[in-house]
Amino acid sequence: MNREAPFAARIAFRLPQSLYDKLASWADEEDRPLANLIFTLVKQAVTERELKTAESKEMQMNNPQ
Repeated sequence: MNREAPFAARIAFRLPQSLYDKLASWADEEDRPLANLIFTLVKQAVTERELKTAESKEMQMNNPQ
């Protein structure tokens, strides 16, 4: 698989019906496809994790034990 190509990977997963319904309602409220909402949430979570990881590493470097 070419990792350079945007949107090259596909992932299938199952959700509990209650979570699916909540996400579908959220997507409807924002007038966008459910897949776009899920993509945005995953992208945001990954970005936040990367920032926390970088901050943690920086703190470790500035405060060696």
